Amino acid sequence: MRIRVYIFYLFILTLGVVLIVKLYQIQVLQGEYYRELAEGNRIRLFSVSAPRGEIIDKKGKVLAKNRPSFTVSVIPFEGEKEESLKLLSKITGVSYMEIKEKINEAPNRLQPVNIVLDVSLEVVSKIKELEDKLPGVLIATNVIREYPNRGLASHILGYVGEVSKEEIRSLKDLGVKMGDIVGKSGIERTYQGKLMGVPGGEQVEVDAMGRPIKILGTVPPIPGSTVVTTIDLDLQKVVEESLKRRGLSGAIVVMNPANGDILSMASYPDFDPNSFAKGITPKEWKELLSPKKPLLNRAISAVYPPGSTFKIAVSLAALVEGIVDKDTVFYCPGSMMIGNRRFKCWTSHGRINFLNAIARSCDVAFYTMGLKLGSEKIARYARLLGLGDLTGIDIPGEVKGLIPEPSWKREPWYIGDTANMSIGQGYVQVTPIQMAVLVSTIANGGKVYKPRIASRIINQDGTIETLSPTLVRDISKFKREIDIIREGMELTVKLGTGSLARIEGITVAGKTGTAENFPNIENPLGKDHAWFIAYAPADNPKIALSIVIEQGGHGGSTAAPIAAEIISYYLTGKKIFRGGGWQGD
Repeated sequence: MRIRVYIFYLFILTLGVVLIVKLYQIQVLQGEYYRELAEGNRIRLFSVSAPRGEIIDKKGKVLAKNRPSFTVSVIPFEGEKEESLKLLSKITGVSYMEIKEKINEAPNRLQPVNIVLDVSLEVVSKIKELEDKLPGVLIATNVIREYPNRGLASHILGYVGEVSKEEIRSLKDLGVKMGDIVGKSGIERTYQGKLMGVPGGEQVEVDAMGRPIKILGTVPPIPGSTVVTTIDLDLQKVVEESLKRRGLSGAIVVMNPANGDILSMASYPDFDPNSFAKGITPKEWKELLSPKKPLLNRAISAVYPPGSTFKIAVSLAALVEGIVDKDTVFYCPGSMMIGNRRFKCWTSHGRINFLNAIARSCDVAFYTMGLKLGSEKIARYARLLGLGDLTGIDIPGEVKGLIPEPSWKREPWYIGDTANMSIGQGYVQVTPIQMAVLVSTIANGGKVYKPRIASRIINQDGTIETLSPTLVRDISKFKREIDIIREGMELTVKLGTGSLARIEGITVAGKTGTAENFPNIENPLGKDHAWFIAYAPADNPKIALSIVIEQGGHGGSTAAPIAAEIISYYLTGKKIFRGGGWQGD
């Protein structure tokens, strides 16, 4: 019995020693570690997103701003219980699987994961009412992007959304992390680094359920910079109205020919970027993915055969190479045999000089010039005017188009290919922004400017970054030839196919185009695209523009009247409404 008592005392003593040693280890040797761990369970460090900078037009009118909103988020470490997530799903309308997927993808299990943005006060009230059953669920007061003009200038501005895994990699230099809102397209994307600002943070004490008790410390975020654009909001409204009123898809680009500033750029159909800012619904996505392609920026991301507007490039090539001068006369019987095929003109012009060949858009005259020039020379001068290459405009999504030549084509290059190229058909593909650069170059006498939408960045400290115009190329050595083309373009509006662009008191110079559009799924009838490029006033250009109307028919009857409406408003402030009538090219 005594031995048993000694063994018991020895066990107690040993246990006491082990306990003392362990307590010494925990409290002294590892005290700092466990103290930090305890603080980590009690204290949360929350990132506070910076409000995005505003986007304004050239006159200071707001195009994109922020408004207060509520965001529902979950801390994965505390809030991934199945019953609480299912309850959250019922309250917010976000599926359980979607919530679970977002939580599983979180790189940091102690940081909140956004579940739904811009929730109503009703949802906030329900979550607050049931917060005991929703551990780790937080309601944050945040700001959300707002576009006060809804779909106006949507393709210029772009839209924002929660950053993806791929975007985190591409934007890592900006310090972007999961849950951040970033620009997805347009100015929002290009100037993400300026608009996003610098995030702040909060040190928050929480209870055992992960609910905030009090804020221990705050580092306020620094709002993003303001981007000042070259866009004229009032003009933008007129431009978009002129497209929507006709109900046809298309694009319009309006430039200042003196420096490349984009005054307006419209693509129709458009979309409302507010849908993305607050979290887009499946129904809204379905509408945006419709065959009408409202997300497609037709001004920079769609290509079209330019039709007779391409004759400006052919004219420059023919004049510079000495193929023609302004007094050269052609004979147009209404068609021309080229090889073993007859190539038609849209009418029979009879005897016609070079200037009238531009004004009345005589295909036979341009077949003649094109065959004498050859496709390589046509391509060279087209590229000098900015066709077939990226213009460098400061929003993403631009495509090159195509200026073909024999080395490009796998099959033999036929004489008929050159004939088609001479009138902007065949393989030639351009974008509306490229045609705006072309007509601006003619308007200013030979300076090829890089088009731009942002002109200044106003930082939060008051400093201003000026984004200067960029001269890409100067071909003013061809000014004599360009002046002849300008004369022909004035005649186009005065007496030729662009007569519906005439405006009382303003001399307008322009060129029409009707581009053959062969039948396909999107265009089963193969109806032609309507083009018009123009500038005004002809003697001192202040505005240049390019217009394409998909399946619009004749450029002279569909696109030229739109140009008159835009030019009249910009130069006089007067709104005019003009219908069709002329059925020429």
